[in-house]
Amino acid sequence: MKFKSVKEIGDLYLSYFQSKAHSIVPSSSLIPAGDPTLLFTTAGMVQFKPLFTGAVELPYTRAASIQKCLRTTDLEVVGKTERHCTFFEMLGNFSFGDYFKKEAIEFALDFSLQKLEIPKDKIWVTIYLDDDEAKEIWMKAGIPEERIVRLGKKDNFWGPAGDSGACGPCSELYLDRGPEKGGPDCGTSGTCKPGCDCDRYLEYWNLVFNQFNQTVTGELLPLKQTGIDTGSGLERVAMLLQEVDSVYDTDELKHIIQTIETLSGKKYDESTKVNFRVITDHSRSVFFSIGDRIYPDRTGRGYVIRRLIRRASLFARKLGIKEPFLYKIVETLTQIYSSRYPELKERASEIQNVIRKEEELFLNTLEVGLEELEELLVRMKSQGQTDVKGVDSFRLYSTFGFPKEMTRELVLERGFSFNDSEFDAELEKDRDLSRASWKGKKNTYLTGISDSSALKTEFTGYTRLTGNSKVLYLFKDGKQVNSLKAGEEGVVLLDQTPFYAEGGGQLGDWGYLKNAQFQFQVQDTQKENESHLHLGLVLRGEIRVGDVLETEVDAGRRQRLAGHHSGTHLLNGALRRILGTHVAQKGSVVSPDYLRFDFSHPSALTEEEIRKIEKDVNEAVAKSVAVETEVLPIEKAKTSGALSMFDEKYGNLVRVVTMGDSSKEFCGGTHVSNTKEIAYFALIKEGSPGAGNRRIEAICGDPVIDYFQSVFQSLAEKIQDYNLGAKEVYGDLKQHGILDKIPAPEEIQSIFETKKTLAVESLREIKKALESSLAEKSAALHREKKKKEALSFQLNPELVEDIFNSSLKVKDITIAKRVFDGVDAKSLKDLADSLKAREPKILCLFASKEGDSSTLVFMCNKVLNDAGVHCGNLLKTSLELLGGKGGGRPDMAQGGGKNPEQIDSALESAVNEIKNKFGG
Repeated sequence: MKFKSVKEIGDLYLSYFQSKAHSIVPSSSLIPAGDPTLLFTTAGMVQFKPLFTGAVELPYTRAASIQKCLRTTDLEVVGKTERHCTFFEMLGNFSFGDYFKKEAIEFALDFSLQKLEIPKDKIWVTIYLDDDEAKEIWMKAGIPEERIVRLGKKDNFWGPAGDSGACGPCSELYLDRGPEKGGPDCGTSGTCKPGCDCDRYLEYWNLVFNQFNQTVTGELLPLKQTGIDTGSGLERVAMLLQEVDSVYDTDELKHIIQTIETLSGKKYDESTKVNFRVITDHSRSVFFSIGDRIYPDRTGRGYVIRRLIRRASLFARKLGIKEPFLYKIVETLTQIYSSRYPELKERASEIQNVIRKEEELFLNTLEVGLEELEELLVRMKSQGQTDVKGVDSFRLYSTFGFPKEMTRELVLERGFSFNDSEFDAELEKDRDLSRASWKGKKNTYLTGISDSSALKTEFTGYTRLTGNSKVLYLFKDGKQVNSLKAGEEGVVLLDQTPFYAEGGGQLGDWGYLKNAQFQFQVQDTQKENESHLHLGLVLRGEIRVGDVLETEVDAGRRQRLAGHHSGTHLLNGALRRILGTHVAQKGSVVSPDYLRFDFSHPSALTEEEIRKIEKDVNEAVAKSVAVETEVLPIEKAKTSGALSMFDEKYGNLVRVVTMGDSSKEFCGGTHVSNTKEIAYFALIKEGSPGAGNRRIEAICGDPVIDYFQSVFQSLAEKIQDYNLGAKEVYGDLKQHGILDKIPAPEEIQSIFETKKTLAVESLREIKKALESSLAEKSAALHREKKKKEALSFQLNPELVEDIFNSSLKVKDITIAKRVFDGVDAKSLKDLADSLKAREPKILCLFASKEGDSSTLVFMCNKVLNDAGVHCGNLLKTSLELLGGKGGGRPDMAQGGGKNPEQIDSALESAVNEIKNKFGG
């Protein structure tokens, strides 16, 4: 086979399918559009899921793409195997009600032979167990029967991607790499074939014949139109054509490994390959994820990215690298991938900064955490213990930032077991502890200070986040101590500090106090009088009174706090301009993740007021004005027009923070230096904490992008569900479907990048229009469905015949008695009319139940009325059992009640009354 580079293979693929009338569709974001069931885009077909189900009008019926994908299901084996990656690129060609098995098979074989130049006699295929049609097509295409293997559902039935969507049987193409790649038990007799666990046969293309739509409950429903979904891993195809044993030895990944060799000073060989491969793989995953604005975080997608960065840091340490390292690979990654994904070149600097900050955050505690784990395992081994307890593994997470999965991997590596349930229990317990526990502990510590009012910590954190300080006091368990050792919690008082102490609604800073002898993790900063209390834990060494140390505030967290605090000021100003000057601040919370603002106002905000407030804040952000601060005598500050909280206590000197003409307030908190650093503002919740007051929750910066991506994901799913229902009822989406373009994650990012602070208003308008259309069309669809269901119900000849066949005879009276589920009263009446037209002497006793309610409809013709049957009287007796009410004429009566479990008895009582009256 001829050597072909990764780029060459991708170019060949797209040009080939373009020549076969396929639309070439760019890769979508790693954030799946309109599918909240998926954390990441895991396959090429994810962006096409609505097209397969028929939930949208088709923009094309044939498509091809090279899709960025991220899967972490096999994370622990990445680096240890030749082929596993978390990030990969997937070649795919797709058909939506256009071609099916025959063309898909012919395209795959033709491309393999003519473009990839794979020898035909090396190609094997697998088919689903009973797929004789696929077998026949392969044989006609030239693959002999002996090279076609039937496999079961595990191997040859694919999908869906996520909890629901298109799926079906599949057929896979394999390359025979020769008997020398077989396992020790395979031999050279030729009995080995695809499905064997050895490395001889390598699958390189999967053709999925989509025939079903799987619901979230697992039900397989036939698709309205069949489709084709194929996937071929670009890295895996390159491995085969370049005739190397691992995807990590292909040209692009090899380039990354060479960069790591240069940066680390180590060689890529048998002893180091696992470390090199993990770093290579994880660097790509993190690079592309942050490129799609997925940032390291504590939950969701962000947690996965944080875990990948920390896992890469751990494996870099095994190469002797103990400083931030991963971010340096970004330059090489940009060189390799920017031709295919030009947006990555524009974002390379930001990606580098995010990775470097995350690495620094973790490296502060990595070595100490590893030492802690080593001591734990040595102690357990000496005591004959093998199961790492949840309290110990959770400490590595809460104190040293070790993701649960990383600790499990390290523990299992050493031959110990990991207790998941105990870890989860500790995590749940920790979540239940409020921050008030820290505050209560603060007061306990302060009992050891003889004269706390005489202490004053100089705060330097307005202008810098690092510095040098001296330890004045140490406290443990409420008592003054001379030192704190590794593993001990305590409080540190310094002569000066850049750590902001909680106040004015802003949460206290986190970070580190350290020198060559110790490292102290600051887990909260509180204030008592003029003393800043650094509450936390000694990670290593011993901290003593009198020690000189370095202070280091968590810069990323502080920046997010500053953005939300400045956003709070702009929000306060907007409220007063739009709602009136009666608005007064009643409380606030400024966290790294959101802001909360309580204010006086007599009524809930209207949607129009909310939009005006949001727009006002974003306009203030867009002005890009410098945030100015000055310290003034309090009387001068009051006459300057600066706002202050009514019940707040102030000293003789106060700090005034001004943001152009948008805000001027008394404030001791930390802020951005320019409003443009806030970037974006979105109001996400409005409510009331108590009479006369309102509460707003809002977010600033990148979380706003995440918020809108989530909003449109959820909305897209609802619209897809509507369109499927509309297609079922109307048969046509052009007139009745919702075909407006729903912004995909990458389009939302683009809107923010191009429209800046106008993006929020623009996206609100798109969301409002889509929601309005959905509500209006959903109501119309509901009415149409009811109309069709009613028509189908009353004209159903099989139902009418079945009711007649099961009817009762009392003398010459035919009694049709039936209980239905969820059928409205009108439909029951229409059905009774159909039966009355067929049989004059018929008494219809119909009931319907839905939820906890029940409906009764009794009807007959005048001929039975003349004989003494009165529907209204019959109904009264039945309704007593249902605890309901109703009434009617002799020929028709209707009522309802709340005891559907008594429906059968209610109908039977009416039957018995007829029997008693007519002697049946």
